[in-house]
Amino acid sequence: MQYVTIEAEIANGQVVPTDGTHLPERGRVLVTLLPDAKHRPDWDAVEASIGVLQRPNLDSVAWQREVRAEWDRD
Repeated sequence: MQYVTIEAEIANGQVVPTDGTHLPERGRVLVTLLPDAKHRPDWDAVEASIGVLQRPNLDSVAWQREVRAEWDRD
C-alpha cells in the first residue's frame, strides 16, 4: 500500500491540487482542514527567544546521563 500526500485547496466544495497533480477519478482519502495561512510567526519574538533557549555552559552529555540515571532510581 502506498500513501501519497499532496497540498490542495477546496474550491466550490471540490478538492483542487495546488501543484497541478491530477487526482484519480475514484479513490479514498483522508482530509485534514488547515487554518488559513494568514497567521505568520512573529519573527522578532522568535529571534528574541533563541538566546533564552541556548545553554552555553551546559554539558549536554553529563545532563543526559543525569536524566537517564533518574529513570533507574526507585
